[in-house]
Amino acid sequence: MKKLLINNITQHPYFPVFLFVVSIILSFGAFWYRDLFEGTRTLGLIGIFIINLISSATFFVSGPAFLTVIAGGSIYPPLLVALVASLGASVGDLVSFAFGYSSRHVALKKFENKQWFIWVESLFRRHGVWIIFFFAFVPNPIFDAIGLIAGVFKFKWKTFFILILLGRFARFIILALLGAKFV
Repeated sequence: MKKLLINNITQHPYFPVFLFVVSIILSFGAFWYRDLFEGTRTLGLIGIFIINLISSATFFVSGPAFLTVIAGGSIYPPLLVALVASLGASVGDLVSFAFGYSSRHVALKKFENKQWFIWVESLFRRHGVWIIFFFAFVPNPIFDAIGLIAGVFKFKWKTFFILILLGRFARFIILALLGAKFV
């Protein structure tokens, strides 16, 4: 029943548009109301979670959420900071995955006969696990594209989430430890 409901929602023709609009609103909201987000500093670990979630939920316009991990590592146990930040970022990254998954029929219709698309699909089917983990670990502005691609190629969302969580955790534990040692 629950799976049927989720499939009905994600298959709706306007669902990709809805996700895109929500991401744009979050992006502009985070930019225009950044003073409001300053107040999340007093929220401690919850603030770290919220900032990383919002930063990861925006398409190609992520904020400097990694700074919350460094600062948090100087105040709280680095392991806990890395876990909280990783969870927030991973949940936020599911937005681009959902956008790709819900709009895959459009991508397939438009690109399925293109040589580059066939090559990317083949590469992703063979090495998708490593690609997702690597790009989740290494700071880069194109991770949203990886989420879109994973969604288009029907990567299992639970596996996608776990890989992001592990990659982000590996990155954030390093940053939190740096914060604990030098800040």
